[in-house]
Amino acid sequence: MPDPLQELGNTFFALQSQINMLSQACQTQAQRDALSAQYEKAGQNYWTCVNKAFHDDDPQVVSLTSQIGMANQQLSKAVQQIGDIAKTITDITKVVTLGEQLASKVITI
Repeated sequence: MPDPLQELGNTFFALQSQINMLSQACQTQAQRDALSAQYEKAGQNYWTCVNKAFHDDDPQVVSLTSQIGMANQQLSKAVQQIGDIAKTITDITKVVTLGEQLASKVITI
């Protein structure tokens, strides 16, 4: 099973490494604001889960982790083909929303 924290990190660190390029591709302030908000949420998702654990046998954790992995692949493609920044922001929002759902499954040790 893929590691939930690793998938959350993949999202956050991919956005972190591309945030300047993505921001420059935005055509409106609303797009820049949406991008910034999703970047911040991705970071919150990741840092919420650092040094925490998940129930690996929880079907929701398994499903969300898998969905995030697929969404991260779509995001990678969208960033490489950044012609449509609105679609890219939609892809970012999708993966970050899945990340929020996964982060809510973290267990307190």
